[in-house]
Amino acid sequence: MTRLVWVVLVAVMVTDAMAPALAQRASADLTFTPEAGIVDTRVTARATGLAPDTRFDLVWRSGDPRWNVRDAKFFGITATPTAHVVAAGTSDAHGTLALPFSVPEDFGYLHDVELRAAGDASGAAPAAAQGFTVVPHLTLSTHAGRSGAPIAITVTGLGYRYYEVVWHLLYDGAQTGWLSAVTTHGTAHVTIPASGEVGVHTLQAIEGAAAPYLNGEQSPNAQAAIPQTIGDTFRVLPGPAQHEPPPRAQIPQRLLPPARPETDTPTLTTDYLSGPVGAPILVSGTRFAPHAAVTLTWETLVGNRLSGNGWATHEHAFAQVTADADGAFVAHLRTPEDLGGAHRLIARAAGRTTTASYTIVPSVEPIDPQIVRPGEAITIHLHGVGWTETSNSYTTVLDNGAVGYECGFNTGGDVIVRLRAPGRRGAHFVDLYPTIYRGGSYALLPMLDAIDHPGEALPAYHLRFDVI
Repeated sequence: MTRLVWVVLVAVMVTDAMAPALAQRASADLTFTPEAGIVDTRVTARATGLAPDTRFDLVWRSGDPRWNVRDAKFFGITATPTAHVVAAGTSDAHGTLALPFSVPEDFGYLHDVELRAAGDASGAAPAAAQGFTVVPHLTLSTHAGRSGAPIAITVTGLGYRYYEVVWHLLYDGAQTGWLSAVTTHGTAHVTIPASGEVGVHTLQAIEGAAAPYLNGEQSPNAQAAIPQTIGDTFRVLPGPAQHEPPPRAQIPQRLLPPARPETDTPTLTTDYLSGPVGAPILVSGTRFAPHAAVTLTWETLVGNRLSGNGWATHEHAFAQVTADADGAFVAHLRTPEDLGGAHRLIARAAGRTTTASYTIVPSVEPIDPQIVRPGEAITIHLHGVGWTETSNSYTTVLDNGAVGYECGFNTGGDVIVRLRAPGRRGAHFVDLYPTIYRGGSYALLPMLDAIDHPGEALPAYHLRFDVI
């Protein structure tokens, strides 16, 4: 009983101590017209009960989320709070204030908005506070085009909390993949090919975690202003299908090394820091002993996640070179067939070891064959698929319908996918998107906005074949 009384007394004491702040908060009311809206909506904030003739800031609160990737593992999302002023003004003699502002390009769902004395950074209670909901919204860059035409889709107002971070895109009711905008501040940009018969096709995005949540408005997390589905239509026009760029033309630009300061110790450099399997590498060494025999080795990982034996670092011979009279050498090599991601290139000479880093970028070959009959086999061949939880899998989408995923760890990044051609004659499109292997309920689903991919920067690839 004594303990219970003490708790109650403490509660009363805390309440009394907070009374002035609460009174200040209760003395002013803040409303919005409208109460919710998409990005760029014009809104008027109205406050009453303020101190008269006082300057106020309208403070918009949000978050700064980041994908949490550590030690080749995916741990979801971490976020820190943010705040910035979206409008400012002075209350009139009656303590009222009207402030127009535009909904900022930011994450969707509910945001805290506070009216504070101008420049107040004390952390005191705001003069007034209210919530405003940023509503997700989908737009298309164009609404008509021939088969294969790029459909550029922009979705604003995506969230970053668990039930808000993923929206699933559907094309004619088939799930294409998922959208997120964790690193792009709530806005996702994706491009898919127009596919299917001539005529109208539907695109829609539905909120969900592992899958589209079809009755989301009945969930415990539902917000009245958030629509269950957002979408639009696209008309496929008659005419020859548009071609995708060759796979090689879709490979990301190779990274150049930064300038390195002069040093008296042996150095090992490459002309590029990255490249796809088969790309030439110019390896240079300086400051080695004159006429030294130099052994170049390539470091990788061997193993998998399923056998129970794990994986281990492995080196294999890459080249044997001899330094000149100045201790320099140049070797013309090729990016080996290996796992995607960063590797060490190691030079050993006279008991000394020097290293450089080189990253293999995933690449894909043209579909084989590119002209088939209904039901015949097609082969998709990827190289340089990685090993981390964020890089060891790619996903395959056929005619904007997700088919499945493929993994490259066990085969050193070399991946072969075999599918059957659809029965519909004409152009068909295969899209390869990165994903995450595990760590989120949306794992192993196509991540359509590859720019937001956690961990490594991985490309998406777009291919075509024809059924005759």
